[in-house]
Amino acid sequence: MTKQAENEALLHTYNVLGAGTSVKGSLESNGNLRIDGSFEGTLSIGGKLVVGGTGSLTGNVSCASAEIEGKVKTEKMQVAGLLSLKSTSVVEGEITIQKLYIEQGAVFNGQCNMPQERV
Repeated sequence: MTKQAENEALLHTYNVLGAGTSVKGSLESNGNLRIDGSFEGTLSIGGKLVVGGTGSLTGNVSCASAEIEGKVKTEKMQVAGLLSLKSTSVVEGEITIQKLYIEQGAVFNGQCNMPQERV
């Protein structure tokens, strides 16, 4: 398999932290991650991060894009592309993003930085 084929396969693969599962620590992945359980620590995700409706995330985050339906409490969250806050989401903390979409009903308490230089 070529390197390009490996990278494309990673973009379509999700690592899943299922409901009822709790993890503390540091996690790094070049692919995507879906959290339906709880995670506390540091995340570095090369692809898309999804925090499902039953999911909770506490810690620092770096990812390519993110979709939040559950709860996120962060000191620093960096999203290279789009951060989408769904109507059921509750997000607290400092976020640095390129694009932001917030549905009616979503809760966001914190600071949002949107650098003028596109990364």
